[in-house]
Amino acid sequence: MSANTEKCADKDKTVCDYNEFRRLRYFHGMLLDDKDFQAEQQYHSGKRRLLNRMLHGSGVVCGLDLKGKQDGRWIEISAGLALDCSGNEIYVPKKQRIDLASLLPPKDRPKSADCIEVEDDDDTKTYYIGIRYEEKPTNPVSVYLPSGSCEEKTCENSRYKEGFCIEVVDCCPEKYSPGLFANFCGCEDGDQPDDADHLCGECGDKPDPAQEGAVEEWCKCIRLEEFCESSPECAECCSCEKPCHVVLGQIQVDKDCRLQTVCINECRRYVLTGRLVQQILLKLFAGAEDFFFAQKDNDPEQIFVPDFGELINNPIKGLCWVLQNKLLEGRGLHYSCEPDKQQQQPSTGFSEQQVAQFVQAQVKAQVQTQVQAQLREQLQAQPVFLRQKEILEKLNLTADAPTVKDTKEVKNLDITQPLEAPTDKTEKETDKATDKTSDKTTDKTDKKNK
Repeated sequence: MSANTEKCADKDKTVCDYNEFRRLRYFHGMLLDDKDFQAEQQYHSGKRRLLNRMLHGSGVVCGLDLKGKQDGRWIEISAGLALDCSGNEIYVPKKQRIDLASLLPPKDRPKSADCIEVEDDDDTKTYYIGIRYEEKPTNPVSVYLPSGSCEEKTCENSRYKEGFCIEVVDCCPEKYSPGLFANFCGCEDGDQPDDADHLCGECGDKPDPAQEGAVEEWCKCIRLEEFCESSPECAECCSCEKPCHVVLGQIQVDKDCRLQTVCINECRRYVLTGRLVQQILLKLFAGAEDFFFAQKDNDPEQIFVPDFGELINNPIKGLCWVLQNKLLEGRGLHYSCEPDKQQQQPSTGFSEQQVAQFVQAQVKAQVQTQVQAQLREQLQAQPVFLRQKEILEKLNLTADAPTVKDTKEVKNLDITQPLEAPTDKTEKETDKATDKTSDKTTDKTDKKNK
């Protein structure tokens, strides 16, 4: 199915051109041969390489660590994936151990114009380890000609196997052109732009050099406009002048071909992916939850960051935590290797009022538990009923109208003191009080009966 079939017709006032991609258009009764199937494969593989080159660029995607031991005669490359400047996927499925004798001395190759050589001394020599895409035909099968005899049968490879080649590179390519800040400094040093006619013209004409500082301001305006009004350049494809390998790192060997140093970050390029950003953030912040906290000015309360691993893998949750503490509650993010552990509060997502109510309820429940325990111990240590009787007697309470005759006795009464043993006098007074109470009850009963 084709889209925009009427585009670039004779009646349209447009300018059209076409690229090298040709997609097969099948129809009923079409005669297909090997060229048609090859064109089909070339179309899809070419589109995939184009997207890899334009969207992702070239460099290491993951893995492909370069390691070795000092005075050793080998290097080790871990499993991983890389993209070359043509968009080919360079996949290394397992760890590779390579003898340096199989790589050194390197082949003589023509060096590109942007090649950066390293000056070495007489004792050591610097090389760069590169990896490139490689494919080779395989799986030969017999070819049967329609009208040929058995003697005319030949063999052809029926598959392509994809792989990689590891080689030594003499220099580090890709020297970048100056950027915006370097051009700003060049304006201060008198490096003026050559031509500004192709720009929007917002900076105006070049001022008179006699005006102090005017030319410098105009130059910076032109440089900024060049930066803002230019589109990113497309990645160049590999060619004979531009090598098609991905540099994994730098090594130094001595005269006896023994390894001296291994530097993985020299001339190494990475493909910027979301997974790469996650791995960098995890290596920076994993396990540092106890050292980052949000805190207001002049406020001792510290709200510590949740688990960094969860926030990095779920950036929406991390962003919401920052917005809640920064915008809504006015806290700033701080870092300290020795934070105040006493002020640490769990970051549960609740407000300060909810946390305070929860703490208050916990304290109240704890106090109630302690008071109940103390009362239970007092009740178990003293005879309660006898103690209540003694209190009533000291307060001089009657059954008809309970009153307190002497308040001093109430104030000085301590119910926590142990009971005294009853004496004969106390028993007699108790019996008299009981008799009086029974007599009064009898008189009341007789009056009611009358």
